Amino acid sequence: MSPNLETVKVFSWNVLCEKYATASTYGYTPSGALNWEYRRDCIMEEIEARDADFLCLQEVSTEAFRDDFMPLLASKDYKGIHYPKSRARTMSEKDALTVDGCALLYKGSKYILLDKQLIEIATIAINRPDMKGKSDVFNRIMPKDNIGTICLFESRATGARMILVNFHSTWDSVLADVKLIQTGILMENVTKLAEKYTRWPALKDKKHIVFPATVLDEDGHEVPIPPADVPGPSQEYRNSTDIPLLVCGDFNSTVNSSVYNFLAKGRAPPDLEELSQHDYGNFSKDGIDHPFSLRDAYSHLQGTADELPFTNYTPGFSDVIDYIWYSTNSLEVVSVLGPPDPEHMKRVPAFPNYHFPADHIQIMAEFTIKPRKEKKVHPEPDFGSGSGNR
Repeated sequence: MSPNLETVKVFSWNVLCEKYATASTYGYTPSGALNWEYRRDCIMEEIEARDADFLCLQEVSTEAFRDDFMPLLASKDYKGIHYPKSRARTMSEKDALTVDGCALLYKGSKYILLDKQLIEIATIAINRPDMKGKSDVFNRIMPKDNIGTICLFESRATGARMILVNFHSTWDSVLADVKLIQTGILMENVTKLAEKYTRWPALKDKKHIVFPATVLDEDGHEVPIPPADVPGPSQEYRNSTDIPLLVCGDFNSTVNSSVYNFLAKGRAPPDLEELSQHDYGNFSKDGIDHPFSLRDAYSHLQGTADELPFTNYTPGFSDVIDYIWYSTNSLEVVSVLGPPDPEHMKRVPAFPNYHFPADHIQIMAEFTIKPRKEKKVHPEPDFGSGSGNR
């Protein structure tokens, strides 16, 4: 591995919203282990121990974000944004506080938030000219108020930029088509924003402060980048697919699903069952595409002894449905957070419990940002200064 490559550590976790952690749903869980204050403390301990640059959290209520996550994590150098699911807009202020959504937190000393966008899937679908008025959109997509967030960041130290996506799709197992449409709309918006971000202006002022970020030395050890008098200038990107991209979240889709294949291959053809049996406008007619070269950060472990056996673990369901996707042309996986101890799991029927505060486990990956290929400069041809006849 080349020395002095910039690293970025990304953590994703569906933390189980407090209003869903009920005895009726989780009858096998001791009441003390369902208590929000207890679970919150466990969640915070885990987040602090992992010390990631970015936290993509799902099922965080507005109230928990405001009263718990931000006050407790601000002292750990985190800044953050939170968007609740769309239904919050239809509720009283008090009731809206209990609605869960997506929270994205980042190390403020290392990164600058340049842009943030809320992606309200159902609203976008019913306003698309090709989907407007379609009964499948009205009956299947519109009732689900799932959201995603898309953010653009810049490294204070190096000026490298990154697009970070946090997403939580619908959970219902019979709605495979809805999950694919939701993911398709999400990636369509990532594509549009990435094109916009290639034209995003350079930062003129980073307050002349660079806090220590880390790089890998020749032995693969993390070492801090020494503070510089002048921060690195904003990097420029010629193509929308050149900007490092990370797409994190709870996709409620297994590795053999159409959602997983769409993200991995960049295309969902129109003859897919999920598309051909419904009318989703151009998505059903032409299929769904995205231009990015994405890979699941844990995919290299599939079929090995270290393979992640699940990310969601309940009596009725146990499988991998949470992912950190990354753009392979600009990022490389250095390490991932492994699964729970298999011996311990033999004695554990399901989550949550006193040791695991949510029904999902946390996933994390550390990446290096690949060196940029310099633009080739072709010298002007020199025909000499002679004026003789040929």
